[in-house]
Amino acid sequence: MADLEGELAFRLDTEESREGNLFVLTIKDSCLNYSSTDTLKPAMKEVIQGALDRGRRNFVINMRSVGVVDSCGLSVLISLKKQVEQGGGRLALVGLNGMIQRLFGVTRLDKAFAAYETRESALQALQSQASPS
Repeated sequence: MADLEGELAFRLDTEESREGNLFVLTIKDSCLNYSSTDTLKPAMKEVIQGALDRGRRNFVINMRSVGVVDSCGLSVLISLKKQVEQGGGRLALVGLNGMIQRLFGVTRLDKAFAAYETRESALQALQSQASPS
């Protein structure tokens, strides 16, 4: 598992589980915006790439602490989704507040991202997507 050091350890948290091939990336910052994305985007991409390299395929981004997302933050999420999907994985978001849910609706990103209330419901959905119908 990636060890986050220094400032990043205060801004991100990771959790990995072989059960369900799961990797959870928690954003601890209250804002995912222009002032935070320059630092967070490369760190998040590196952490996710490491998890993909270790065979993880179910990714959850926990955004429960995030209160504000702007266009730069949306760009980061889109970039991470593309990275995960190009690596053969699936990505879900957890813990979007009402304002962020409305932003996703207005931008129609609610059609592109799977969002769930809990980590458990996200994992269940990701695993059912992997199972043949």
